[in-house]
Amino acid sequence: MVEHGVKAKLLVVDNEQDQLVAMVHVLRSAGYEVLEASSGTEALDHVRENHPDLIILDKLLPDKDGLELGKEIKSEEKLQDTLVILLSHLKISPENRSKWLEEGLDGCLTKPISKGELLAIVESMLRLKESESKYKSIFENTGTATIIVGEDKTISLANSEFEQLSGYTKREIEGRRKWTEFVPEKYLNKLTQYHDLRRNNPYLAPRNYEIKFKDKNNNLKDIFITVGMISFSDKSVVSLLDISERKKMEKALSRELKINSDLAILSSKLLESAPIEDISDLVLKYAQIFTRSEFGFVGYIDPENGFLISPTMTRNIWTECHVKDKSVIFEKFGGLWGWVLNNKQPILTNQPNDDPRSTGTPTGHIAIETFLAVPAIVNEDLVGLISLANSDEYDENDLEIVKRLSDLYAIAITRKHSDDALRKNEEKYRNIVEKFLKLHNEILIEIIRKDEL
Repeated sequence: MVEHGVKAKLLVVDNEQDQLVAMVHVLRSAGYEVLEASSGTEALDHVRENHPDLIILDKLLPDKDGLELGKEIKSEEKLQDTLVILLSHLKISPENRSKWLEEGLDGCLTKPISKGELLAIVESMLRLKESESKYKSIFENTGTATIIVGEDKTISLANSEFEQLSGYTKREIEGRRKWTEFVPEKYLNKLTQYHDLRRNNPYLAPRNYEIKFKDKNNNLKDIFITVGMISFSDKSVVSLLDISERKKMEKALSRELKINSDLAILSSKLLESAPIEDISDLVLKYAQIFTRSEFGFVGYIDPENGFLISPTMTRNIWTECHVKDKSVIFEKFGGLWGWVLNNKQPILTNQPNDDPRSTGTPTGHIAIETFLAVPAIVNEDLVGLISLANSDEYDENDLEIVKRLSDLYAIAITRKHSDDALRKNEEKYRNIVEKFLKLHNEILIEIIRKDEL
């Protein structure tokens, strides 16, 4: 970009010495800093070393074709903003003019050129470049991913934030890709309608909406879009704000509220006088829902012998498991779930077959792809287990949820054991009282009988 008040740096390339001298003289007299070259090789050296703002380039050079040289200059990232005006000895047809401009050149002139025409075209193109530079500077510093889209849906301009969002470079985007390539198919019809409506009746097309955005690696992102038409053109400016993290937080919050609500319901149900089998089944049901697990079992430790009893097996994985002599009672604890019980620590692994704590699975066992298990503990005493398998992938959130479930399950188990112990004590006390009363009655009867004698 040419600084305000500073004349631009120009490069004139022509192998006809009289033409070269004449153009250089005119431009220097107008106050421009002018470099000169008479061959393509010399011109390319000047361009790469001095970075001129504008190049006047003859098409017929002794060592290179001027058109190809101009395209080569434009292809280099550091030089792509350099203005290139091609000079031709022959009259330029409208078809060639359009073709050369599409290939990246900025202007085409036919020799000979008058002094006035030369100065006018140079001055107007430099002013246009300065305006575009200012516009691009503003465009580049919007703070959000922004693109300019034409009527044919092609992206003509993209800023660095859009590069980061999409995963493509500007060179891969500008003039090469349509916005439709970044939108999943399910949104295309609706957004195409908006695109057309915006150009026919902009007041009826929405300016803001949320969509899914597809980047270079086919990752989907949640995007909030703001679109507006550029005055007196068929182009629109599109601002894209990545709201993926906000969406994740909203989803996580919604899930947490749902889990808390379900845990409250579960807590109230666990306080009811239900059999331990029903309690275990209810805990497993919620554990599978919360963690999206395909399989699982829940069990409690028998306080009399220390065995693990898992009544839920007959309700969840019994028909899927083909282990010989399978049972719902485990005297010994093996595998990953056994490690959890023996160490009173949870396990979360998404590669159970490679986990050093695994002892393998017996023949006929369900294939375990992912695994999560948490012991149920009260006052450091092991009272039960929640074991889950084959979610897509377990994470720390799943672990925390199952820990909360295991705390509830531990309380429910302890309460049931206390109730059972109380019933046994009541029965024992009742038996003692009954025996005492029976003995007491027998003694009274014996005393009465002796008195009668």
